[in-house]
Amino acid sequence: MDSMTGTSEREINARTSRWFRFNVWLHRWSSLIATPFFFILCVTGTILIFHHEIEGLLGTLPEVEVAAGATRAPLAPMVRLAEAQSLDRKAMSIFFDDDAPERVAIGVGPKGAMKFDDVHPAFFNAYTGEYLKSVDFSKTFTGFIFTLHANWFLDLPGQLFGGVIALLVLLSLLSGLVVYAPYVKRIAFGVVRGRPGSRLKQLDLHNLIGVLVLGWAFVVSLTGVFLALASIAIQIWTNTELKEMAAKSVASAEAPAQPADIDTVIAIAQKTLPNRELRFITFPGTELSGEHHYTALLYGPQGYDDKLFEIVLLDKAGRVTDTRPAPWYLKLIMLSEPLHLGDYGGLPLQLLWFACTWLTMYIVGNGAWLWWTRRRTSRRRSAAMAGAQA
Repeated sequence: MDSMTGTSEREINARTSRWFRFNVWLHRWSSLIATPFFFILCVTGTILIFHHEIEGLLGTLPEVEVAAGATRAPLAPMVRLAEAQSLDRKAMSIFFDDDAPERVAIGVGPKGAMKFDDVHPAFFNAYTGEYLKSVDFSKTFTGFIFTLHANWFLDLPGQLFGGVIALLVLLSLLSGLVVYAPYVKRIAFGVVRGRPGSRLKQLDLHNLIGVLVLGWAFVVSLTGVFLALASIAIQIWTNTELKEMAAKSVASAEAPAQPADIDTVIAIAQKTLPNRELRFITFPGTELSGEHHYTALLYGPQGYDDKLFEIVLLDKAGRVTDTRPAPWYLKLIMLSEPLHLGDYGGLPLQLLWFACTWLTMYIVGNGAWLWWTRRRTSRRRSAAMAGAQA
């Protein structure tokens, strides 16, 4: 009986030891592979946390003064003026920013284009209809930083690559927890030993700060994985649900007796879901609306619902042909974006995100340094032993 118990304990210890060694290996190599790319993501991410403030300082977006008691101007003249800025371009979308209701952004792209790859917003005063300016965000500072952070200037392959890096960071965090568990049993939490600059002190700091920012790093990495799949998710939606919605009334939508202007279409969409706010609408002839419909996205009034939209599809005559909530996978991505950038709690949350990002950068750099010093020490010992045996 004792022999059987001893054997069982040895087997358990062996399995535990193998699991621990596997997690040490996984933690080391997932961290080392991700390190250079993760540094770039952290630096660009801290800039994007404050992108609204930076755009304001650089004058990227036009400032608008609104007179007291002013009412919003009709959109149809703004659309015509936006298209008139370039003869070979057409209006593809209209965006209403809830953080800047005094501005309207009309997305203008090449005639005949369905995709939004080359769309630039033309900004207008929402109350006077005055044309303000057109912005090519790919040529602005924050636009450059965003493209680097989001897809490494490689479009979908770059997005997926960023998702792989975020996944490696997640694996590093989870395996780090397994590695840290035996350590915390021996050493009281928060204790930092050794002299300044010593490997022991750096190891304790690595473990301590890692635990402090673990929750934040997990949330940001997980949302990074979801956001990397955003383009694929939108493509799935346009090829499934949107096509199904548009197919219901495509015959009547092709040639309406009286096409509606954009103001009428928006008013009908808003009336369809009166408790929600219309912030984005696409014109017929785009990948997000199809050939014969407008697609209006209406967001909730407050809380997390403020980040989620419902879809209203309207034909060219302004008739509502379908309405439904966003699918679960788009909801997941919509909620991930503000969490990823700390863009839902004002300046205090932005500062917290900034601090956590730089603490995480310290952990990553510190971990690489710990690996390098241990590797260098091991080589020296091996060389010394080889010399002694010779």
